[in-house]
Amino acid sequence: MNLNIEQLVKKKLKNTLGEKFAPLSYSEDLYAWGFDSFKIVKLIVELEEVFNIAFDEEELLFENFATPGHIIAHVKRKLVLL
Repeated sequence: MNLNIEQLVKKKLKNTLGEKFAPLSYSEDLYAWGFDSFKIVKLIVELEEVFNIAFDEEELLFENFATPGHIIAHVKRKLVLL
């Protein structure tokens, strides 16, 4: 399941970043790739739908969505808490 989580998150990142997407490392700064508040919201909605989770308001911090690694770890934490 962990591999599927990572693959799905990366797929959603690719959809969100569009043409700018390149193979990103887990620590790559997404904001340097054009990630902005609109794209974050779009990604959050997609992640909530795909994984059937809901992010609480206090979880919607830039640092939780700053890198692919942060996003993957945050989704994994949400799935464990369910």
